[in-house]
Amino acid sequence: MKSLKKIVLKVPLDAKSKEFFGLLEKYELLQIHRQDDDQIFATQKVKFKDPKMHPKILESEHYGISFIEVIKEDKENNEFIFFSKHKWVEQTKRFLDRLDLIIDPPIILDQERLLVSIITESKNIDEFVNSLNQFYKGGLEILSISHMQPNYENLFLKLTDRQKEIVYYAAQHGYFEIPRRINSKEIADHFTISRSALYDHLRKIERTIYHSIFY
Repeated sequence: MKSLKKIVLKVPLDAKSKEFFGLLEKYELLQIHRQDDDQIFATQKVKFKDPKMHPKILESEHYGISFIEVIKEDKENNEFIFFSKHKWVEQTKRFLDRLDLIIDPPIILDQERLLVSIITESKNIDEFVNSLNQFYKGGLEILSISHMQPNYENLFLKLTDRQKEIVYYAAQHGYFEIPRRINSKEIADHFTISRSALYDHLRKIERTIYHSIFY
């Protein structure tokens, strides 16, 4: 079994992020619903500094947000919960994929830095920390690195029927072996879905398994 670690970080904001988060008094990414090669779908909670502002002003190419739907509005406190569709920041996407990292919500704005939790294999820790330090060149703070304890209860029951079919077929045909005996295109073709849809299924399966075993 893979040994997993949870790293809690305070990440400094770049110039564009400072512009975005500068509009907000409070920010919390509550849940990531789906990730693919191009986009991330998430539920977020914000409180604007200006009470006249509305989440729809964030829906723009400038901020990389192509869709926003407000789910809940608290007018008295000027707080909104909304569903959004973002473009990945390319450098962030490459970084996450290279080290096989999983973002573990919530992500919270804390004194002009983002409080972020990352899950990764223990063997990736040194490379992960070194890469972060090179990228941010100061300002990054690692708050904790902890081992994730197994919890096997009802693991398989938490997968949908479709997810069970896909992960069983992939495992039986050697997708998770090194080297792989079957590739993603062959699996996608077998289930008559696109590779993007397959990757979406595999990410959801991976997240479900990680959360079921290690929480």
